[in-house]
Amino acid sequence: MADTPHSPDAESSLIAGESLMPEDCAPDRAAPLAESVACLWEEGERVFRVGVVGTGPGFMALLDLAFNPRFHDFLPPVEVVGVARPGVNPAKLDYARSKGVPVYADLETLHREHPELNMLVDLTGERAALRQARSLLGEEVSLVDQDAAIFICGMHDMAKANTSSQDDLDRQRHLLQAIVDEIREDVMLLDLEGRVVDMNRNVWRRTGHTKEQLLGKHCWEVLTKRDGKPFCVRYDPACPLRRSIETRTKDEALFTRVSAGGRLLYYRIYSYPIFNRAGALSHVMMMHRDITARTHREQSLQQTEKLALIGEMSTYLAHEIRNPLCAIGGFTHALLRSPNLSEKELEKVRIIAEETQRLDQMLSNILNFSKPGKPPQGEVDMVELVSGTVELMKVGYESVGYEFVFEAESELPRVRGDAESIKQCLVNMIKNSLEAMSGGGRIRVCLTREFDFVRLGVEDNGAGMSEAEQDKAFSPFYTTKAGGTGLGLPMIKKLVEEMGGHIDLRSSPGSGTGIYLYFRPVLAGVPLKDGRTPH
Repeated sequence: MADTPHSPDAESSLIAGESLMPEDCAPDRAAPLAESVACLWEEGERVFRVGVVGTGPGFMALLDLAFNPRFHDFLPPVEVVGVARPGVNPAKLDYARSKGVPVYADLETLHREHPELNMLVDLTGERAALRQARSLLGEEVSLVDQDAAIFICGMHDMAKANTSSQDDLDRQRHLLQAIVDEIREDVMLLDLEGRVVDMNRNVWRRTGHTKEQLLGKHCWEVLTKRDGKPFCVRYDPACPLRRSIETRTKDEALFTRVSAGGRLLYYRIYSYPIFNRAGALSHVMMMHRDITARTHREQSLQQTEKLALIGEMSTYLAHEIRNPLCAIGGFTHALLRSPNLSEKELEKVRIIAEETQRLDQMLSNILNFSKPGKPPQGEVDMVELVSGTVELMKVGYESVGYEFVFEAESELPRVRGDAESIKQCLVNMIKNSLEAMSGGGRIRVCLTREFDFVRLGVEDNGAGMSEAEQDKAFSPFYTTKAGGTGLGLPMIKKLVEEMGGHIDLRSSPGSGTGIYLYFRPVLAGVPLKDGRTPH
């Protein structure tokens, strides 16, 4: 993660009452924290213009400190204005000249050419040279002899070690950032007010903004769904962030959202508290995971298991209930033919007969639903089948306020399936749309190619479905209709999947519903040796 103004380490030191600076530089407790840095360089604006006498030990370290930009953050501004009494070391002198440092034969010339000199470093080791320098330069120029110059080497070595450590830290930080950026989930580091301190690449790329533009905003202003739309419009009390702050423990929660296209999305959000060295909660890391595909797989597996159980139950029910049901139906029809019953008694017997028939039909539906189907072998012309079915539905419903629109792409391939099963699915889908628009409305039936599938869609402008209704739409026996069996959509799903396709539902309250069936096209045969291709 990138550095932040209030890192956990710095915060923990302040909370624990520890200073991040040596004791001799520690500010007065009554002074503002910002003034504490002034103790490092009390004359921070001063430029040290340094002359060097001799090229003994420490010469190269001094030049490196002055000219290597890696060390500029650790020292005040230093300029080496010239070198006097250079001796015989061509390599050192060539390096000095390459940095633009002039070389003079003696100290007098150096002083005359550079009256701005305010520090002299003597690397000759001669006491007489120091006395000469003091008498020549006066008290306004600081002198550093060869013994004291050892501190220059020490500073140089410490600065090298520091920059090396900083380089290592930067490499580790970049490596960690690269790893976090490759995580597929959204990862955010938040402060205790829910503001974003850092985030991985997934988060900011989806928003269309840069990372810098989003830092400091609240998480609910940054987090988005897979389509880039806001995940939250305000702080959600059910969010794990709040519970992690209150309980100081990790937390998680499941959320459902509807995409811009009306698809139901599933997300799981995890929150992990982060503590500083003093044990105080300082940040919360949040992970935002899109589990839509996984949830659909789990639901499909659960439905398969449920269907297997229904199959076992239906076999038992067919045996245990149908036999007495047939007896009830037989006696009821016999009573209906009896001349000894009054009209009121006949009406009651008719009701018994109708309910017996309804129970028998319900048992048949359950048996058909649970019975495994055979893989379809036929080829279906979808345009012909769908257009004919829509025309048939128009006859019965256009006169009572329903408008039908049929659209089909050109050159659609045939699909592998059973024509009667597909027609049954389409009729049930249209009936669902009719029931969703009790006062009339528009139903659009469309045939398109979607990647490797032929897609049949039925769209209405009815009331739409809530997230909870979408979540249970394909569950057997779940229904919102009075007298419904809850097997309509599950049966459609079963038939389509048996034909090698799949089903998709898109809906949102007030915006209508679209149900889309995907069928596999019939593949062309392998070309024959004479170049012909079998149909």
